[in-house]
Amino acid sequence: MILKKLKLNPSLILSCGRRTFPLASKLKSLFSDTTYFIHLMYPKLSLNIRECNLIFTPFHDNVAASERVIKTLGSPAPLDIIKIKKKPYKTKPIISILIGGNHGRYKLKSHTINYMITETLNKIKQGSILISTSRRTPDNIIKLIDKWGKKNKVFKIIFHPKNNNEANPLKEMIAYADEFVVTGDSVSMVSQLCQYEKPVRIIFNKKFCAAKHMKFCIKLIDDGYAYPFESLLEKCDNIKTLNTTKKISKKILSIIK
Repeated sequence: MILKKLKLNPSLILSCGRRTFPLASKLKSLFSDTTYFIHLMYPKLSLNIRECNLIFTPFHDNVAASERVIKTLGSPAPLDIIKIKKKPYKTKPIISILIGGNHGRYKLKSHTINYMITETLNKIKQGSILISTSRRTPDNIIKLIDKWGKKNKVFKIIFHPKNNNEANPLKEMIAYADEFVVTGDSVSMVSQLCQYEKPVRIIFNKKFCAAKHMKFCIKLIDDGYAYPFESLLEKCDNIKTLNTTKKISKKILSIIK
């Protein structure tokens, strides 16, 4: 193995996701005890937890906090955002919508999307809607969204990463938006949007959101980081930002310096 030929020990092994932990743990065993091992997201099925020096995991995971385990509200997400001098759409407000999809027995249904789009159209009148689905979004939902887009001029962007090889316009959608609407089935999507000092409206229910996602969405709303979808376009004072990424990076940097 190439790794066995390395003469210098890395100062840090940083891994993320439940599936990558066994590999990262193996890497740790190949180096000396001076290599610090940090993992993001608790690896429930691994037998080598003690190999890890520090684990960051979302609070809704059913894991007790300890010296080795730090619980966070939300998950780390990209922080970069493009700077714009002028928004390209004259019709306001500009609403960017991120849609998740199915996971396990939880299914995103057409009536949820119809409700979300109908309510949004009723409230924005002559505004602009930018939509991005995800790779988990089922084909019937993608077709439904496209159908809405063909009969309404307010849809300025409709992007499906599942069947589109072009560059994802997510950064532009974040920069242009006055408000965000997001389905509550993805902790990463919701966490990312709660970083930008713009109102985040979450649509969620038990039919397409697991119990941990429900718990997460309710916690964000109760703590003032997000708002229920039904509050779309209502005035929001003192929007709180979810600084999970900054908090984790600050902790990691304090360890390896």
